[in-house]
Amino acid sequence: MKNLRFEKDVIVAVAVCSLTACSTQKKESLQPLDDVMMQAFYWDVPVDDQAKNGTWWDHLSSLASELRAAGISSLWTPIPAKGNWGIYDSGYGIYDHYDLGNYEQKGTVETRYGSRAELGLMIATMHKAGIKVYSDVVLNHLYGGDENFEANPAVTAYAKGGLRLGEAKAGHGEPYPESDIQWKNDTAYTRTHLFFPKHTGNGEPNYEWHYQHFHPSSASDSLTDFTDDELRPRTKFFGNDLDTYNEEVQQRLCDWGKWLKGTIGFDGFRLDFVRGLQPEFVSLWVEGLPLQDGKQPFIVGEYWAENGRYIKEWVDSVAKGGADVHAFDFPLKFALTEMCNKSGDEFDMSRLAHAGMIRGYGLPADNIVTFVDNHDTGKEHDKWLVKDYAMAYAYILTHEGTPCVFYPHFYAVTQHDVDNPSLEVTSPSDLQQTIRQLIDIRRQYLGGTLAVLTESDKHLYVARRQGNGVKDGAIIVLNNHDTDALSITLNVNHDGFTDWSGQTLVNLLNPKEIITVGNEGQATLSAPNRYFSIWSPQINL
Repeated sequence: MKNLRFEKDVIVAVAVCSLTACSTQKKESLQPLDDVMMQAFYWDVPVDDQAKNGTWWDHLSSLASELRAAGISSLWTPIPAKGNWGIYDSGYGIYDHYDLGNYEQKGTVETRYGSRAELGLMIATMHKAGIKVYSDVVLNHLYGGDENFEANPAVTAYAKGGLRLGEAKAGHGEPYPESDIQWKNDTAYTRTHLFFPKHTGNGEPNYEWHYQHFHPSSASDSLTDFTDDELRPRTKFFGNDLDTYNEEVQQRLCDWGKWLKGTIGFDGFRLDFVRGLQPEFVSLWVEGLPLQDGKQPFIVGEYWAENGRYIKEWVDSVAKGGADVHAFDFPLKFALTEMCNKSGDEFDMSRLAHAGMIRGYGLPADNIVTFVDNHDTGKEHDKWLVKDYAMAYAYILTHEGTPCVFYPHFYAVTQHDVDNPSLEVTSPSDLQQTIRQLIDIRRQYLGGTLAVLTESDKHLYVARRQGNGVKDGAIIVLNNHDTDALSITLNVNHDGFTDWSGQTLVNLLNPKEIITVGNEGQATLSAPNRYFSIWSPQINL
């Protein structure tokens, strides 16, 4: 823990803020929070590729009690299905939906993460520990290998119509990638004939996939580009792009979701690359899932966009179909990365007053998952958090939304750039203890809504979170000044919050630090440089 440092004979920035605070508008009942998720994998989790043995499911099982004791209530786990690259595949190269590491194909029985039996044991172990398991799923595409080539009349006509070698014509879409075509006798062959060993398990269908299941599937179908933040349901960005307008494709994917939930036992799902799916299909898929404790299962979608408007439009569009989904807060992630990586002179903390999906774009907190890094940003060095991780976690673990902790940050696992493995980054070994402390504070003290108390300070960000019906909340102070501890004088009261006038506040990170709130709500709050403090009424302790 950092100690609060004041430079002798130096007056650090002190400001008096008017109470024009920015707060979320949704009224919530106050109750204790037990909502911290962990992304329980990263891009290149270890695997014994020589022995064709995946060990990750067993590894997670061994951590169940430890994670629950740390305050983790749910895990986001990797795609369980067999990928096109067998034991090496992370799952995003998905091939056979119903092979969870129990059929010999693509050079292996087990997936990168283990066997189906080990998966089942991991889920059961987590449930026994009181942890829910949310599986990653891919609905956008399927991959095939060279053994999956078939004659594709739709692509033949598409390519001959000008969509070959980048020769796009007016009225058509994007070219079909030439690298994915094998030409024989003027006919295009594509890796779209996917066939599998006979499935023998409960609820496992036996069918094949063919070219008509993928875009472009007919003479009237086309591909679209992938150059902005907008929805692109016909983008061939990964593998074979599933035609999710096709009723047979819809039924197969919906049946798979029901099977994963009802037979395998997952509690919810993270939907990969939802920009590649029309929202109407996402609603259909979610609505078809078996209920979880009498309610729709937890769903969070990956809509990667810097402009949060598109993320909100996606959530709202899915809701029109009757499904309630969360979205990852990418705009907030980008803001927090800048806050941590840049110097205090380069990043203005007043940006946090309107950062992210909740305050920046008006998406309700109940539809947001906040995060600091994930498996994708963790494999690309230009997106890494590289310092002051604690500040980012202090934000997401005190604020609204469902916070998601990244496994490599919690366990100090070194991340490598996927294109240049010599580039690497490792979070500090003491970050786990900080995250544990923040989760404990979240569970003990926080709930309800939040009000931002600073709108214009360059180095300090201050916000007050309501309590949980048992304890009366706290104030978080973040300081990004490079060298100085800073203080700020402001009114800590806000409409809809308890009046703290005259109360004694204690820094939960250092209980020896106390301040008294004035009779009109004024208090002087401080935080160490490049760190934070959290203040709560002494009567809460």
